[in-house]
Amino acid sequence: MINLDNASTTKPYNEVVNEIALSLTEDYLNMGAKYSQAKIIEKKTNLIRTNFLKAINAKDGDIIFCPSATSANNLILRSINIKNGGRILISEGEHSSVYETSKELIRQGAKLDYIPLTKNGQVDIEKFKTMLSEDVCFVSTILVSNETGAINNLKEIVKIAKQINPKCLVHTDAVQALGKIKIDAQDLGVDFITISAHKIYGPKGIGALYAKNIEFLKPLIFGGGQEYNLVSGTENFAYISGFNTALKLTTLKQEENYKIVKSYKEEFLSALNAYKVNYIINSPEENCSPYILNLSFKNVRGEVLLHALSQMDILIANGSACSSKKRGNRVLEAMGKNKDEIDGAVRISFSPYEKYDFNYIASCFYNVIEQIKY
Repeated sequence: MINLDNASTTKPYNEVVNEIALSLTEDYLNMGAKYSQAKIIEKKTNLIRTNFLKAINAKDGDIIFCPSATSANNLILRSINIKNGGRILISEGEHSSVYETSKELIRQGAKLDYIPLTKNGQVDIEKFKTMLSEDVCFVSTILVSNETGAINNLKEIVKIAKQINPKCLVHTDAVQALGKIKIDAQDLGVDFITISAHKIYGPKGIGALYAKNIEFLKPLIFGGGQEYNLVSGTENFAYISGFNTALKLTTLKQEENYKIVKSYKEEFLSALNAYKVNYIINSPEENCSPYILNLSFKNVRGEVLLHALSQMDILIANGSACSSKKRGNRVLEAMGKNKDEIDGAVRISFSPYEKYDFNYIASCFYNVIEQIKY
């Protein structure tokens, strides 16, 4: 199997699998129990929170563990007090967990507008400036696009927003950034950061929200009061521990992995060129994560290409897996792509731990495209 869909999920490190197994067998106690043996698990969890804060260079604040990054995004967005009259700005390039939650906020009466994207898939800073006013209380902008890999200038976005309203809170979904590019909470000036384990070779079913000020947040799940009374339910220490192991290993190899993946992206495009495959690149040339490459193939339907290649054990995507049940691609549409470009789009996402034969892969692309193009 040739996995070129690593933005969807990643294969856990062996060390992560071993850590989870160890936690399930040795650290299986409920940390909410009163006895001292269980408190050892609580202390370990709090040490992991400290490790996470260091990993994103957060001087203060808290880490709230959630069942997924989707629940973390829901936690922050559903904490906004839409009755206070403040305006909310959400970029058009957001992951579906932010975008769909924002639509629900609108249904509940929120004053919410969407920040346009440039043709390169990044937040249009100039248009963003014109949308700002003192009543804008919350801004959410993805750090690395899960569709194109476009990297937003989050530091500039935060600076501009807080110049207009110093009390404006800024959130970023950094799921596709963690372990791949540098995340510096202090330098960015952001108030909330969403991250996930299964994009960095950790387990599915665990995410986290960094909050500079936890007092802003409202409970998402009611119950026993776990996770600062915000996400009730017995803590999944095994997966928290696995997440921690994945973060440590990925961060340790971050620079090396970046170089490997950058070379993979270049080799793949060179191989396609050698076979004279007709494509356009939807990902930006600059300020783009090499881990994600979005291409449109002329006279080809991306979904048909996906299924044909899967029959050859080559896995790609025609968009975010979380949006796979919905037709079209609203991010590419927001970039001004036409219908044919959107229909012919696929997402390639690399792993530094895979060994790819790009000549073979490109030959498969060429042969399949010749068969299915219209």
